[in-house]
Amino acid sequence: MSKLYVFAIGGSGSRVLRSLTMLMASGVGTSNEVVPIIIDPDTPNGDRVRTEELLRLYESIRAELSFNDSIKNRFFSTELASINKNSVYTIPIHGTSGIAYENWLNLNTMSPENQALARMLFSNANLSSKMDVGFKGNPNIGSVVLNQLTKQRGDFNTFETNFVKGDKVFIISSIFGGTGASGFPLLLKTFRTSTNKALAQAPIGAVSLLPYFNLKDNPKSSIKADSFITKAKAALNYYEENVTGNKTLDDMYYLGDDISSKSYDNCDGGDEQQNDAHVIELLAALSIFDFDSKQINIEAKSRATNFHEFGLMTDPSKEIIFSDFGDKTKRKIRIPLTQMTLLNSYLNNRSLDHRLSQRWARDRNSILGDTLFNSEFYSNFSTFKDLFNGWLTELGGNKIGFKPFKTDTEVVSDGLEIVHGVKPKYGILSKKGYDLMDVRLGKNLSDVQQNLSAPKTFMELFYITTLELCTNNLKMN
Repeated sequence: MSKLYVFAIGGSGSRVLRSLTMLMASGVGTSNEVVPIIIDPDTPNGDRVRTEELLRLYESIRAELSFNDSIKNRFFSTELASINKNSVYTIPIHGTSGIAYENWLNLNTMSPENQALARMLFSNANLSSKMDVGFKGNPNIGSVVLNQLTKQRGDFNTFETNFVKGDKVFIISSIFGGTGASGFPLLLKTFRTSTNKALAQAPIGAVSLLPYFNLKDNPKSSIKADSFITKAKAALNYYEENVTGNKTLDDMYYLGDDISSKSYDNCDGGDEQQNDAHVIELLAALSIFDFDSKQINIEAKSRATNFHEFGLMTDPSKEIIFSDFGDKTKRKIRIPLTQMTLLNSYLNNRSLDHRLSQRWARDRNSILGDTLFNSEFYSNFSTFKDLFNGWLTELGGNKIGFKPFKTDTEVVSDGLEIVHGVKPKYGILSKKGYDLMDVRLGKNLSDVQQNLSAPKTFMELFYITTLELCTNNLKMN
């Protein structure tokens, strides 16, 4: 299977990877194995740590499942792996820990002339800035430090060596900070000048995040939200000449939000930087699927960049729901996200005793009874369920929020009324909500192969049932 290498640069890159992982877990798939690669000098960054833990959890759950022509389940179906198959997704940037930028440059050992030049190019604040938590919105620093990344042996060299014809590259970055704005053009240039011909000619796509959130005022932080637009304009001017204007990039996706968004806590980085999920990050993840679906002729003499933007069908004033999206986006995510939400909501609202008493658990008690619910697999899935619900809550609580589902507490009598703007359809004398789900689970058990393990049986049964409910009762297509 070919690979899609997804480079996630900085905090925004990690947050997009988080949404990508949630979509893949729901069944939104790619045709290639996904290999996430995080580049972030801010090692303790909360966004990075949270995303890397989620990726490892995804791997653990998927390892218990299988996917072939006889399996209908698409939950966790996309294959995911780290570069070295060791569940480490971040490429370390050596020599930045506990050191100021001027010491990293060895400023004191330079000739007087070179010291004067460095002080012209970098302010005193730049030179004294510690790099433990990234480049603090300074792409001029990032462009110098990150240049060393591609010269390091180790994981980057492994990537470059293992890249083969048929593989693809996608780069996630923000354009209004330091790490992403500097790292994106540097990586692109490195790929296109690689001695590995397959990488030099590879299909490469990228999403660049324009300003889409605000920061609270913090006199102790060196990052100022009022500089975001200025930095974005400067980066766009540079990209026009050196990224999209020189035919080195196949597809460029731009995303931003001009609505005054919810303000995040302003911290320079570290474990305190853990921003709530934003719909822009979800849409950025969707651009990865869109790029993966394209067929790109790498032998073509001219490969001008294709530009993509995203728009809504409506102008929502409060929250975005599925009906605000165009048909292509709805077809891509509405059913998978609803299936995962129904599965999670059922488990949240049906006690273990209730589940064990149902026909679907009793008929295969040795598989779907205590053995399953006491297993490491179910413990991992239960953890993922809570993380998925938290992700949805963050999306809905942001501004502007993406809130396609009601919360469990908002659904009183009918569990299938969980989708905003959708009224379930039932037949005469039909059971409703979770009661109907119990009936369908029992009925669909006969469609699940007898020789499957407990995790495979559980996921297969719930995938078939939630898909049936989406199609027949929620009338989704």
